[in-house]
Amino acid sequence: MNQEKRPAAEEALVLALGGADDARVRRMSSFLLGGIGDAAGPLIGALRDPDMEVRAEAGRALAAIGAPVVSALVPLLRDPDWRVRYRAAEVLGAIGDRRSVGPLIRSLSDEKDHVRYMSAKALGAIGDPAARDALSRTLHDRNPPARKAAALALGRIGGEAALLAALPDEPSGSVRRAIRDALGQG
Repeated sequence: MNQEKRPAAEEALVLALGGADDARVRRMSSFLLGGIGDAAGPLIGALRDPDMEVRAEAGRALAAIGAPVVSALVPLLRDPDWRVRYRAAEVLGAIGDRRSVGPLIRSLSDEKDHVRYMSAKALGAIGDPAARDALSRTLHDRNPPARKAAALALGRIGGEAALLAALPDEPSGSVRRAIRDALGQG
């Protein structure tokens, strides 16, 4: 693309992301903004889009930007909208920056089960042993997907003792399978 047209094209994408009625246009704008310019601000705004696929595409574009957006994403783990917290956790896990470990650990106690699940999954993706104790506690979460994500994360960071302790009392078959897989007993 011609360099003198890039700012106008980027501005058009930002406008489409923020105001197009068609979710497909907003989703494609997110996708394209992930590859050009400094688009973090509009993409972070798109995490509030009413369309789930637009939010997901904005998250993928933010993950592609990487470490420079971590400081903007961490505060979103406390956003009033659980969907924003969920996507922030997802993107932080995809980026894999250790600066997000502490905030993600705090998100393991979020009121919304989806956020607890995604925070455990993100911590597993980051793989920092500092999360071991918090993930061990998450093995007792009331939500089976959160327990499963915690089990898989512990398998990646060396939480064998917690996994072995949780296995006998785990009521969910899918979580028991995840624990066995994490222990290499699959």
